[in-house]
Amino acid sequence: MGERSTTLLVDPSSDGHHLQSVSWLTRHLAPSGPVVLLTRRGASEDPAYAEYLGDDLAAGRLAVAEVFDGSSPSTADLVREVEARCRAEQTVPVRTVVHLDGDQALKRWWYAAPRALRRLPVRPRVVFMLTRYPARVPLLDRTGWRLRVSKALLVVAGRLTGALQRVVGYKGRGDTQRGWVVTRVNDPEFCTAHARDRDRWREQHDLPRDEALVGVFGLISERRNAPMVLEALEAGRIDARLVVAGAFSPAVRTWVDGLEPERRARVVARDTYLDNDTLDQLVAAVDVIPVPLTNNGPSGIMGKAEAAGVAVVTAGSTVRAREVEALGGGLACDLTVPALAEAMRAVLAGEVELRTGTADRWDAVDRYCRTLLGERP
Repeated sequence: MGERSTTLLVDPSSDGHHLQSVSWLTRHLAPSGPVVLLTRRGASEDPAYAEYLGDDLAAGRLAVAEVFDGSSPSTADLVREVEARCRAEQTVPVRTVVHLDGDQALKRWWYAAPRALRRLPVRPRVVFMLTRYPARVPLLDRTGWRLRVSKALLVVAGRLTGALQRVVGYKGRGDTQRGWVVTRVNDPEFCTAHARDRDRWREQHDLPRDEALVGVFGLISERRNAPMVLEALEAGRIDARLVVAGAFSPAVRTWVDGLEPERRARVVARDTYLDNDTLDQLVAAVDVIPVPLTNNGPSGIMGKAEAAGVAVVTAGSTVRAREVEALGGGLACDLTVPALAEAMRAVLAGEVELRTGTADRWDAVDRYCRTLLGERP
């Protein structure tokens, strides 16, 4: 085993998807030395914190410092806290810093960080994870190209000034390209439940046993387009119920409460925080999961569905469209009510053959960690 070193993970967010990455990286890195997470003040009060990090904290694999005033600290605050923590870890020095949501900080990191990093007795290797970098952009998408080129230039600037040594961004799970300026990494397809036990999960969570179910899960905001999914079920005269489960935004709560009785009867609404096991079981309990999102990146819920053997209908993303085609995880369609209706009808009618469904993909998690950190396979 090589020289022990401390790894500093930076993630002011307490989003469950982010914290799952923190936990995966912690378990991967802990044998090599201490792992410290810098996050926002009050993060430990979020239910997702204990859900994803509780075991790592109890086992002593992870230490946490709540140092930021919010989930979007300034780059100056990031640099100051990273420098302070690197100076504080003298016994086992910090040799790697990983920012797990670096899109915003990337704008100024290239000129704000070099001086502080040069002052450190041991200069760490800095890795940025970009969660909103467009891995693939249609040829005529001017907005997408503007975003991609601007971020790529900032990455190059960071490397030239010595502020960054590695930058990684998400790609679709079926994408085999490695990337050049920004290395591409697959978001792992990982689920602790499987559709082969669908009857069990439906009974456990009090869901209809003999009806087709369409699921919208996670943090339920307007961007998940649950009203559009319900409209598609109605427009296509699809005999299925819509399950909407997760923490609702005020707008979604108002929409559910305002549904007419006949429409409300078609919706199973669970407005509550879902721990990871419950979320996985609900994913495995339904017949199809629509992902009608306008962002072009991969979806964590979509990865869970693919691992659980549940069909996905995706719309609004060329990345996700390529993913379902490459993995055989469902159908891609246009982001319209008629197209969603036809795609869901085809899936529920058994016209789509699924080629996925390997739950508990720890090998995918290991590849994710190694690619993010730049380690050899």
